[in-house]
Amino acid sequence: MLKTTDLSFNYNSDSSFSFPDIKLEENEHLLILGESGIGKTTLLHLLAGILSPKAGSVLVNNEDLSVLSSKKLDAFRGKNIGIIFQNTVAISSLTVYENLKARLFFSKISNKNKAIDDILNQLDLTQVKKQKPNTLSIGQLQRLGIALGVIHRPKIILADEPTSSLDDKNCNLVIDLLKSQAKESNANLVIITHDQRIKNSFHNTLEL
Repeated sequence: MLKTTDLSFNYNSDSSFSFPDIKLEENEHLLILGESGIGKTTLLHLLAGILSPKAGSVLVNNEDLSVLSSKKLDAFRGKNIGIIFQNTVAISSLTVYENLKARLFFSKISNKNKAIDDILNQLDLTQVKKQKPNTLSIGQLQRLGIALGVIHRPKIILADEPTSSLDDKNCNLVIDLLKSQAKESNANLVIITHDQRIKNSFHNTLEL
């Protein structure tokens, strides 16, 4: 469950944002649309607890992120929030398999081998599990980014511009993958983008 109330953020006196309230029940998804500079990434960072709001609250799985200490917030985020960045953030010195193992280690999740094998199979990455990220194709890198964001079965999956650089075919494939992974994790999926092509793929849409 995801809920925000009266959320606002200031970078400085000339750059401030206020956001509409969000309320998602279990298994509900949300598409947030807006042009560059409107505060989309700021909102994603607030939902992830990376930024602290000037005012208002963010509740994930009934936990108010604003009242958690830095240590508890890091632990909560590592377990309950999955972030899929526009450009895949992977450790270049580690293989695909080792990157996923490291992600689970920081989430304190046991039975790592089965979880990794399952996600590699689901995202068609088994054949490249021993390769380093810099040897992967763009599509494989994108699927690795999804794997890193969902392997710990978070309560909320946040995706930042996951389709903006893709053609129509791959755009649809990525949306289908994100939805299927959210279903696997029984998670809310929130996509933040300016890509109008995916508007028809969501029942809930918020335009900033």
